[in-house]
Amino acid sequence: MRATTNMAAPSKKRVTENVDMSEDDILGDENEDEMQSDESEEETPMNEEVQVEFEARRPEGSDFHGIKSLLQQLFLKANINLSEMTDTLLSQNYIGSIVKQSDIPEDDEGDSDDDDPVFGITSVINLTSRKELECVKQLKSMLMGKCQEVSPKQTDRLKSILDDEDKQVGFVINERFINIPPQLSLPMFKSLRKEMESACKKNMKYKFDWYLMISKAYKQKLTKKGRAVDTEILFTNQEEEFLKKHTSVMFDYSVSHERDGVVEGGWDADEDMEALRSVLVFTADKLDQFITELEAELQ
Repeated sequence: MRATTNMAAPSKKRVTENVDMSEDDILGDENEDEMQSDESEEETPMNEEVQVEFEARRPEGSDFHGIKSLLQQLFLKANINLSEMTDTLLSQNYIGSIVKQSDIPEDDEGDSDDDDPVFGITSVINLTSRKELECVKQLKSMLMGKCQEVSPKQTDRLKSILDDEDKQVGFVINERFINIPPQLSLPMFKSLRKEMESACKKNMKYKFDWYLMISKAYKQKLTKKGRAVDTEILFTNQEEEFLKKHTSVMFDYSVSHERDGVVEGGWDADEDMEALRSVLVFTADKLDQFITELEAELQ
């Protein structure tokens, strides 16, 4: 799969992908009824290669619902104030990028937000300086509870990182539609790093000591003689696999019981797959290593 990028302007980046997927894969289940109604009128080839051009740019107020929807697919039914988290991302739109389809034909344009969806977002929120936000308090509480539940030995370590006011902790958000390929992530992360460096020169609090990321993941449910068998955990965003070896704290928790009514992608609809969230905590210097390794892999 080939990806080309043009990142000359700081507020707008151009990313072109040849994506081997159907239009239904790109737009998600929400258009399923519309697609089915069209089948009687015209036979549409499926699984053909479609060239889609994406534009990465700074988020704007009109992107509120698209960004919140991406956060919803990450957090599912967790008690997190996603509206406040979305407003926070919009308020710091000089950090991070969203992905939208560029050059949409006039016939496809409309007044609804659904007609111009946000396909992805890569950004970061300072959990230390924004500790008074409700969504940050809820996020920390959820993480501590999940860690205590599934990996109690790591609880004290996680708590010491999250509660240390002398250290800045950045919550990295790297979320996108499930069929958007990993090639798109490299320019997004490079741009994020550059934007954080520029913000630090203006004395903004984007020089982090730690990063925390919540990744969508899954594993196949297998049994052997009636007993559950552990299987390899796979990341939905494939590039996040490179972060595993750099973590100081890492644990997984199941969200299979939360997936009903939420579009998670084809694999999550399969009862043989258990939907997970992987929490990755790593020191700030590991972000550069991650970007270097990702670039080498994609080349």
